[in-house]
Amino acid sequence: MAEHSYAVLSALGPDRPGLVAEVTEFLVQHGCNVEESRMAVLGAEFGIMMLVRGPKDELDRLSASADELSQRTGLQFLFRATASPFSRLTKPVVPFSLTAHCLDHEGVVHSVAESLYQLGVNIASLETSTYSAPTTGTPLFRMHAVLEVPTSLPVPKLRASLSEIAEQHNLDIELHHG
Repeated sequence: MAEHSYAVLSALGPDRPGLVAEVTEFLVQHGCNVEESRMAVLGAEFGIMMLVRGPKDELDRLSASADELSQRTGLQFLFRATASPFSRLTKPVVPFSLTAHCLDHEGVVHSVAESLYQLGVNIASLETSTYSAPTTGTPLFRMHAVLEVPTSLPVPKLRASLSEIAEQHNLDIELHHG
């Protein structure tokens, strides 16, 4: 059995029904598998990020066929070879889940991200959204992140740093193991 390689595929373009079916069909035709993915409509654009696994020669052909796939789907594609997801972490980390809510305003994502960076915490995934308060229609903000916290970082220090950000931005932050 041939050893598998990995690539990240990203794409962006006008949203329409059937895009996921078309892209994944193309991957299957090249003997590739979707290991992880994130897809979303942002405004009127559809964005895709996928970790794809397959034989190296097929991943190379897939990358070389990006123009063909763009013509078929209307999406712009970027392929990048990457290492196995199992080889990424070199230091022990503890997974944490962070959720935050507040009135929508500028700077929240940056402040949280900068605070985490200063502590050596990696953001493994991050999703944000805005929505209207049920009664008033006031714009509200929601953030969910999966964090990789170094085992050398005391959790009280992490919580204290996030508490400072919460105070500055009138932010409700919850931090949980896992």
